[in-house]
Amino acid sequence: MRLVMAGMALSVAAPATAQDVQPDGPDIVVTAGKPLKLDAKVLRAGQRRFAEDRAMLSPEGSLRFELWRGGRRIPAGMVPIVLSDGKGHDLPVTIDGDGRMVFASLPEGRWFLTAPAQSQGMHLRPIVLSRGTTTEDRRLGDIRAQCHVMILMGKAQATLLEWPLIGLFEAVGACESKRFHMFHQAEHPIASAKAMTPHGERELRLSEKGTSYVPPMSDRTLGNDVRVRIAYR
Repeated sequence: MRLVMAGMALSVAAPATAQDVQPDGPDIVVTAGKPLKLDAKVLRAGQRRFAEDRAMLSPEGSLRFELWRGGRRIPAGMVPIVLSDGKGHDLPVTIDGDGRMVFASLPEGRWFLTAPAQSQGMHLRPIVLSRGTTTEDRRLGDIRAQCHVMILMGKAQATLLEWPLIGLFEAVGACESKRFHMFHQAEHPIASAKAMTPHGERELRLSEKGTSYVPPMSDRTLGNDVRVRIAYR
């Protein structure tokens, strides 16, 4: 299991004024053919950061976790996934109606999110959605909160070699930095992505293959209630 953090930090450190980070930040990557075993402390770190940001960025939002394989989201119910203490004690994982994992509380001590080996690598990603929104119609504040959660989850399992790069990434502004572009991957190819600003619609940049878009997280003139809307092909 590896954390896709080094590539992000190196892109930020480059001298260009804007770098591309694809698809959308520090995923927790499960190598193909190996079982998933994620320390619950990583999930707790994400929950703590969301709790800190919620009042300001996402007052009606909720934090969920998704499984992805390549460019496709895999409903968590399709994978036998549990919380295990490694000593023969397993707890079921709550899955919502959209196939996302929900953790109202996590058991104390050394617990792991586990699943059997898969033929292809999987990615675990947090997602923040407010009531009345969808992945195609999101609040900018939710996207900002989600980015903060991803970064702290990355820090929770970073190696000593990755820490200097993480520190540099945070020093230049992290999620709010104008020195890089962070692409957010969509579940289907995108026809268009727009920010619905007070001054009208703003077209957002798409990746070359149209599978992800760049939300305007660093634009301080845009409030957290600004909507980011995408249309699929």
